[in-house]
Amino acid sequence: MSNKNISPQEARELMEKEEIIVLDVRAPWEYSNEHIKSAENLDFTDPDFAENIGNLDKNKKYLVYCKTGQRGGLAMAAMKKAGFKHVYNLRGGYEDWNKD
Repeated sequence: MSNKNISPQEARELMEKEEIIVLDVRAPWEYSNEHIKSAENLDFTDPDFAENIGNLDKNKKYLVYCKTGQRGGLAMAAMKKAGFKHVYNLRGGYEDWNKD
């Protein structure tokens, strides 16, 4: 099992080497402004978030991110609690992704 916070550099390496699903857990308006290429939007603040993650394959690998890493950390914890085995949170979120 791997559920941990990773740096933007580690995230880029992981995305290059492995098949990983990128989830942008910000609000749809944040996602529509800009997002990591190939990211799917799954709003953490949506009341149906728990139900929505229930539709995902728990055995696949996921990278979650938000603006600064806080919502991503909460999303990672929720996914871990729901039985996901491989979830990574982008430490520093999209802000740090753009700095790196």
